[in-house]
Amino acid sequence: MVFPGRFSTGCLRCRQRKVKCDENKPSCRRCAIYGKPCTGYTDQFHFRHTRTKSNRGNITIAVVPEEDVLPSPCKKKSSAKPSARQRLVRNVKESKGAESPLQGTRSHSPGMESSPLLRSIEQCYDDVSLSYFVTRFVSPCPEDGFPGHLSFLPNLYDSGSPDGLLETATLTVAQMAAYNRFGGEKFRIESYKNHGRAIKMMQDIIKIEENAIDDRVIASILLLCTLRDISGAGDDHPNEHASGLFYLIEKRGPEQVATSRGAELLFLALIRLQVHSFLHQDSTYSDPGKIASLWGSFDPLCRAMAMMSTTLGLRHSLIQHLDSHSHHLSHRRRHLQTDPKEKTLQVIQSCFEALDEFTLWDCEAATYWQTTFQERGIPTTLGQISSRGTHYDVETACTLILIRSARLILMMSLIAYYYQMVDMACHLTKPTLPNLDEDQGPIIQILALLSQCEPLLSSDVTKTIDDMLACVPYALGEIDTLTGLPHTTGSCIKHDGAAAMVIVHSIRLVASCAYASEDQVQRAFQVLARFDRGIGIRAASCLGGSSPDDPRPVAVSLKTRWAREQAFLRDVVSNRQCSI
Repeated sequence: MVFPGRFSTGCLRCRQRKVKCDENKPSCRRCAIYGKPCTGYTDQFHFRHTRTKSNRGNITIAVVPEEDVLPSPCKKKSSAKPSARQRLVRNVKESKGAESPLQGTRSHSPGMESSPLLRSIEQCYDDVSLSYFVTRFVSPCPEDGFPGHLSFLPNLYDSGSPDGLLETATLTVAQMAAYNRFGGEKFRIESYKNHGRAIKMMQDIIKIEENAIDDRVIASILLLCTLRDISGAGDDHPNEHASGLFYLIEKRGPEQVATSRGAELLFLALIRLQVHSFLHQDSTYSDPGKIASLWGSFDPLCRAMAMMSTTLGLRHSLIQHLDSHSHHLSHRRRHLQTDPKEKTLQVIQSCFEALDEFTLWDCEAATYWQTTFQERGIPTTLGQISSRGTHYDVETACTLILIRSARLILMMSLIAYYYQMVDMACHLTKPTLPNLDEDQGPIIQILALLSQCEPLLSSDVTKTIDDMLACVPYALGEIDTLTGLPHTTGSCIKHDGAAAMVIVHSIRLVASCAYASEDQVQRAFQVLARFDRGIGIRAASCLGGSSPDDPRPVAVSLKTRWAREQAFLRDVVSNRQCSI
């Protein structure tokens, strides 16, 4: 039978019998003559609409990431029982009737109901971002209790209540990460919307103290801190949630380290608080409740975090002494010293004692790693990481980079203090340091002491940077821990964002260090370029361009005290090379 070009409008029974209906309503007489009751009519017909010029451009395009980077979240459900991580990565499968996102779908007219297909596409935007974030930025849960990066998230995340605080904060970060990696303005807009919702929910929750100290709340704050690194807005913000994070950890007290999840939350919180302390010259929030200091005598990992807090406190003391001398000099007084000689010597002596403690930690940590973590690389002393054939797991490599970065900060702070004090002394006396008159005060004796230590500090700075850069391939999972051979591209892309979030600020230190060699700076910029363009961590580009020759880094980074010190030391190094 040839289709006549139109649909039949007769009753259902006449259409089944393929006879002409008289279309009498409510029941046709043709069915009565046939001896059967009329089954009625239906008004739901399928018509072929001709698209006019007015609706040709009304097209909505769904952005879909590359299939080789991220598995599609809309495939069939596996028959095996999924783990917590798999449920979070593939939670789109739990929604009924989900369809695969289409490359192009025509939007409906305003009078029509929204299509289930469009609702499934909107749902897939969230699930694509969540899948990508968990796959790349959440480290696998370690079996030996070693803290990772958000490894607790798959177990805490409740896909059944997507409107919770933790779920909203996770979606905020996931959408921004997806925007940086794949593009698509919708990811960014939804991230900002969810960020506002998360802030509002957090303000309501922390009003009740019992709810505020829950792991889910602390994890939500850490996720919002992660958002600042991914979006690149961290350095310009005055607080970065530091005060709230400090308050919750301090309120929780030593109970925070009672579980592996709590210990990982504390580890990540201390990293965030110490970055804030370093950037803003405020050591108030560096060690909440002195938890790291108290547990440091039992756990070398906690002691490492406590040593980082001590380093920042000593750096701030040196800066306060230096600013005091500078203020004294600006009032045209003759002598440099404003504090007693004993107080200045005490601070400098504490700095060198802290450096000795770093060396002692390297030795003790090796023993602790051998007895506690059976299948992990063993920490070595300064300068041995790059020279030995030792292979490290991801978590140990990240820890070594963090501990070396604290050591780098302390040594460069001592060097900067020394040369800035020499510069102020020369403004008073005009001659070079060896000809300074000791009548200028006891501070000259301190400078003479530091002048003897400066070559050793300079040598240790080079070794420290070499160790940090040597650990980067292990931290990113590019090298197999057992064989030492490079991983394939597909296997090393997983979870590299988790390690990058932990070490990005440490690599920024190397890239801006005045005592780093040209090769070291170039390697650091290459790592930061991968963090920025390959992984989507915009905080890695806060130094400016992607090469040390770009003029933007100096202009952008001089906002911080560290950057101003490094700019001053570059002039010192340049003048010293010219004099040679």
